Amino acid sequence: MTIRAKLKTAARRLFGSAPDAPVPAVVPPVETVLEPRAPEPRIDIYAEHAKWMALAGGGRFDEAIELCLATIASPDTNFVASLFLGHAYAQTGRPAQAQRHLQAAVVLNRDDYYANLLLANAESALGNRHEAILHYMRCCRLPVESIVEPFEAAMKLAKEHPESDDGVALSALFDELLARGKLPEPMALQFLFFWRRDADLAQRLVPGGESGEPKPSFRRIHSVEAWALGNGLPYVRLGEPASIRLVAPTEAYADDPQEKHVLASEPYIAEIRDATVVGNSSLVYVGDHDVLSDVVAHAQYGNQVSLEYDKTVLAQRPDALLLSPLAEPAHLAEGVMLAGLASNAYGHWFAEFLPKLRHFEKHPRFQGLPIIVDAGMPPSHFDFLAALVGNPLHRLESGAALSVGCLHLAPTTTFFPVELFRDHTVPPEHQASWTAEAMRYIKEGVARNHSPSDRRARRLFLSRKNSSWRILRNEGQIIEALQDLGFETIFLEDYDFARQVRTFGEAEIIVAPNGSALNSLIFASTEVKALILGQQNSFNWGGWLGPILDLGFKPEFMEGEATESTSFKHSDYVVPADRVRAKVLAMLGS
Repeated sequence: MTIRAKLKTAARRLFGSAPDAPVPAVVPPVETVLEPRAPEPRIDIYAEHAKWMALAGGGRFDEAIELCLATIASPDTNFVASLFLGHAYAQTGRPAQAQRHLQAAVVLNRDDYYANLLLANAESALGNRHEAILHYMRCCRLPVESIVEPFEAAMKLAKEHPESDDGVALSALFDELLARGKLPEPMALQFLFFWRRDADLAQRLVPGGESGEPKPSFRRIHSVEAWALGNGLPYVRLGEPASIRLVAPTEAYADDPQEKHVLASEPYIAEIRDATVVGNSSLVYVGDHDVLSDVVAHAQYGNQVSLEYDKTVLAQRPDALLLSPLAEPAHLAEGVMLAGLASNAYGHWFAEFLPKLRHFEKHPRFQGLPIIVDAGMPPSHFDFLAALVGNPLHRLESGAALSVGCLHLAPTTTFFPVELFRDHTVPPEHQASWTAEAMRYIKEGVARNHSPSDRRARRLFLSRKNSSWRILRNEGQIIEALQDLGFETIFLEDYDFARQVRTFGEAEIIVAPNGSALNSLIFASTEVKALILGQQNSFNWGGWLGPILDLGFKPEFMEGEATESTSFKHSDYVVPADRVRAKVLAMLGS
């Protein structure tokens, strides 16, 4: 119902006539006797609530809100109406309106669980952390079957400041709820972990008990260097860190290069005794209470690395991890670590994992050592590895544990996080880069087994249509605009490794949205023409362009318009098709 319609309805109730009827110009005589008005029928609030909920159930929240407001003259004096309006406004992304009605609902029924829970959610959405925590805590003290949802929400709000008044109050509530058996064990462990009650946590993680099931582990984080040197293990430095040239990939970078230089990681090889690794995790377990990770232990940015995609991690803080129980491990006497969290992603396999081989090859016994890899990688990843080295492989299934008597480790080229926290402050030049040396190692290694093509006449458009993020929204229009110029659209994910290498080697010109497939540009001739499409913010692509230029390639860039925030690395975007066509014609000299 519109505002105008509601006014009409209100007028009908007041005057008993159509609201559009003209108001009499002459006031009736005083002696006129008015007929007594019949009392309004009593509203069946539950029947009306059922109507609102039926609309809301169909996603028609605005209609439900209008109907409620039209039916109940003073909704904030009616608990059912105020609670419903709070819920409906919250569902439509209007937390301030939700807050107003839910505050009224809590005044009318202080001990209603859902009123307090919804109000806490609204306060949280408005950034009112203290008020949100108070209402979540009130929920936890009410006689309901489960308080997991409000306690978990309160914990998330307070865990960054456990020493605050809110954190101290929540800690007291935790002890009370734990004593009453109201908290599940995983949540209890996480609370003790985040509140740094490490002695209490260690006590709950002591093996034993009736079930005999393995328990999670609480482990301190160390770098490989710190652990190896601290425990007298072999750690061999392989020279000075390389200097990486970073060039911002703007449309005018050739005429106005915006360059920086950063240092790569210090190259090393290390041998870690009696280590355990888990399929699809980059963590290395040592002893009973420690874990190794150069990226999470990074002195500057380790505390901004998120391990949310690592299924072994239950909770994370800067100095320690709470990790899932380990499965019964298989055993390997000795092996090279090339497994990890994102090994199934082409960009990470190409840039994070394979460059480690140039360090491992410095080991005098490298050729005879088995390489530990994740079994679930695409077949092309195994072909890629076989093109560089001929070592035997130990395939590790996802989640499976492997105990290794002597585990060989090497660093990534730079600080190379899979994911950073959303509010991180890591500058783009430190969000993973390559070196020309790493690119050259892969390019020359593959060329030994896959001879470069003499035919370089193909015009290629690399599609990202099958990707789930950073999509070129008008890709179809661009493909159509290039079709009469002889461009063919290819999906590299459908090609085996040999065909990928051959395809790039045969290219005269490549047009591509920015993505990991462009790493394979190194298999093309340095004379290839390349146009890379992307959104305005290039993020860490400068650490790719600089080394590519050092190898002799000269790609060009065209910036489009992000359809989401330009601060979001994987935002979809649009590049005008006519601009792309005009640029391609200029590159071809047409």
